[in-house]
Amino acid sequence: MLNKDQTRALALIAGLEIPEDDLDNVTLRLSALLESMAELEAELGAEMDAVEPLPPVFPGEDFV
Repeated sequence: MLNKDQTRALALIAGLEIPEDDLDNVTLRLSALLESMAELEAELGAEMDAVEPLPPVFPGEDFV
């Protein structure tokens, strides 16, 4: 589980500021999300690695 400092650091990397009043809630939710992602990776990792991810599509691009 993440601690508050780790959550704050990850938010700053993404350019976000989390108000102190929300930090506990965000830490809990982010920790749960990361744990779920780790479980999915453990279960489906090989299958996920075998598939090419969708490329990013940016607004205004011409589609061919």
